Amino acid sequence: MKSPILAGLIAAIPLAVIFVIYSLFRGRALAAFFRGQDESMAKIPENTFFFIVLVCFPCMAFLFGAISGLVYGWLGTPRYQYVAFGATVLFSILAVVSKQPLPGDKITWNLAVGIVLGVLTPLLAR
Repeated sequence: MKSPILAGLIAAIPLAVIFVIYSLFRGRALAAFFRGQDESMAKIPENTFFFIVLVCFPCMAFLFGAISGLVYGWLGTPRYQYVAFGATVLFSILAVVSKQPLPGDKITWNLAVGIVLGVLTPLLAR
């Protein structure tokens, strides 16, 4: 494949599927959490906000896929994987240490993005 960005976008398809499945299981809890953070979001009906969460996850997968392709095109295979897996570990540690809400969810998101894109982007870009 000639375009690393296209490889990243194709690699994002399985990530988007993982995120949709994840949001189907955790989406109601996440929607309730985010709705409780802001008064204006609390006015949005619960089902509508759940749908927004459900749509945002796969959109983020494709955004991360495009970024992954850009970084892969810039760094190349061995360095890209070091950065991808290192960032996964670093961001997961920061999710715990920072004492922000939803650390388990953030670690799950980090692992999904890092593993799926860290493995598939170089494979598809060859």
